[in-house]
Amino acid sequence: MEETTMILVTGATGNVGGKVLALLRADGHKVRALTRDPGRAAFDGGADLEVVAADLGRPETLAPALDGVQKVFLMSLGANKATHDAHLVAAAREAGVEHIVQLSTLGVEMAEDAESNPLGHWHRVAEEALRDSGIAWTILRPNGFMSMNLGWAESIKAEGVARGPLADVPEAIVDPRDIAEVAVRALTGEGHRGQVYDLTGPQALTAREQLAVLGSLLGRDLRFETVPLSVQREMMLRHFSEETVNGVIRTLQEAIEHGSELHGRLSPDVRRVLGREPRSFAAWAHDHLHLYRP
Repeated sequence: MEETTMILVTGATGNVGGKVLALLRADGHKVRALTRDPGRAAFDGGADLEVVAADLGRPETLAPALDGVQKVFLMSLGANKATHDAHLVAAAREAGVEHIVQLSTLGVEMAEDAESNPLGHWHRVAEEALRDSGIAWTILRPNGFMSMNLGWAESIKAEGVARGPLADVPEAIVDPRDIAEVAVRALTGEGHRGQVYDLTGPQALTAREQLAVLGSLLGRDLRFETVPLSVQREMMLRHFSEETVNGVIRTLQEAIEHGSELHGRLSPDVRRVLGREPRSFAAWAHDHLHLYRP
């Protein structure tokens, strides 16, 4: 990749976007971080980094952020994903962006309607906006993130308990570091345009099994407590919009009623792109164990 190529990273303060930004900088690429509030974003300075204020929900703010940009890492979350991604894609087309790597989610091809799988439907519409844009694309479809288990940290520290609505559904969750590494390869390497990568971990584990791994590493007996979706909904409303929470709860209800075989399947795509096995949940847990200690 030419030294003068500018890469825009959206979600630059987030769990995956922040890692993409750090990896690109470590590799010597020129990057621009998009954030709604630069004053609250703690970025290490440097000549290789530009920070720009923009909001995917306000398309009029996007043209300056995309000026001189050739490549974009695109991620957004929740019920506004389809709209926000479409805004960025339209502005990128006007700006002459060459390639967008989009973060989507596993199972998009099976999300036929917004009623039974709102979460998948939001991502499907977002993917369609990119595919139809005329811009070269790469789509990443990760399974659930290992880092979602950090939501258990406080109750594990205080009570030795983890709570959630799904105790025994196997899921091949993936380390966000692997997602970020695949994204960087797609942005900076050859042969990734027009590719869809399903990103999973190396094994399918239920929530109880994940908790057992944490307990073994901590040397503690931990207990999983299954909660009703109504309780899960109230917990999520502390952090997300009502529309987003309702969509996620509907998707979880579908998984409870009909199972979720798709999310237990293993994909070879992390290995194909990175040339190594994906990180295990045990490895992820070991690296984050301090966050679970009392």
